[in-house]
Amino acid sequence: MPVFQKRIFLGFCMVVAAVLFLVIGLSYKQPWLLAFDEQMQSYLYNFLGSSGEAIFVVITYMGSAYVSYPMLVILACVLLVQKRYWLTLLFVLNLLGVRLCNWLLKAVFERPRPEITHLVQVSSDSFPSGHAMNSIAFFGFLAFLLFRAMKSMSKPSGWVWMSAVGLIGLIGFSRVYLGVHYLSDVLGGLLAGGAWLFFSIFLYTYLPEHDRFIKPVRKAAHDSQY
Repeated sequence: MPVFQKRIFLGFCMVVAAVLFLVIGLSYKQPWLLAFDEQMQSYLYNFLGSSGEAIFVVITYMGSAYVSYPMLVILACVLLVQKRYWLTLLFVLNLLGVRLCNWLLKAVFERPRPEITHLVQVSSDSFPSGHAMNSIAFFGFLAFLLFRAMKSMSKPSGWVWMSAVGLIGLIGFSRVYLGVHYLSDVLGGLLAGGAWLFFSIFLYTYLPEHDRFIKPVRKAAHDSQY
């Protein structure tokens, strides 16, 4: 697929995710959605009981800044050693940008947290879930780059996306189980973070060839790589 078609596809996905996010954001005050959120939250906790608390506290920690920022520093150092300067900058933009967007969205919607016992400490508003939004943007972009790197070395790469989807899904699930988010908060966070992920990959297609993970190709096939 030519690179301009991939950019159109990424832009389309970005818009779709943003529109779906707005649908949830403008509907979360509806009684039917609030009733669904509360029912799902009670069902999830009652199904697992208290036995999952320790596990999901650890999982939710994986989606915090205490994990993503150190990872960003390490990855930035590796990329700088490889002289992938523009990719390093894009990685920084990916994480700092999505966290800023989440802060702004929380300030706009100002949705209170669920009125049940919180099993972890929280301090900001509820919609959209910062853990879900940040995780899909950051870990999703990391998975995209790792997938490209593995393919460029002709190594098995399917496990990368499966691992990323599993981790992001568990982080989102943990926020509902621990009582700090409604399910619609997590879905909204995944959609908003997904839009930012598509935007990050869209910018990736404009990076210089040295900053991207591609196989050596003939000039005729160059325009189809990103």
